[in-house]
Amino acid sequence: MGKAVEARSRHGAGTALAVLAIAVSVLGLALLVKGLYPANLPLAKNPDFIDNVFDNRGVVWVARLLLVSAAAVLAFGGVFIVVSTVIRMKNREWLRRAGPFEISETTVNEVEGQLEQWRSTALARQEKVIELTERLDESDELIKGLHASLERSRND
Repeated sequence: MGKAVEARSRHGAGTALAVLAIAVSVLGLALLVKGLYPANLPLAKNPDFIDNVFDNRGVVWVARLLLVSAAAVLAFGGVFIVVSTVIRMKNREWLRRAGPFEISETTVNEVEGQLEQWRSTALARQEKVIELTERLDESDELIKGLHASLERSRND
């Protein structure tokens, strides 16, 4: 019973947090739209076509909104690309195609097979190194014993 109440309270807190985040976002967006509206436009001494087009506050406002929207889209796109790349790297999903260049599945399988072969070879070599190290230690002990025996026989 206690777990159900706790789950409902966490769900309610999450919903309240989401509503608060949406409200703050809407308020921030409204303030941004209001702040982008031009208060006054400078007058040109000899206006040309471009000056006449941008002499309208609505046109300047829409142009500013368009620039801010483009910046937001580019920012979210960049964040998406970075997060997506990190997630794919974490899941070991490597890049297989970039533009006209593509790595076939057989090539990937061959590389993975070679990697496994090198890994097994390295493990076998490591085992051989351990075995040889043990034999070398035994040989050192035997040589020390023979030296000690030789010294005793010379002293006698």
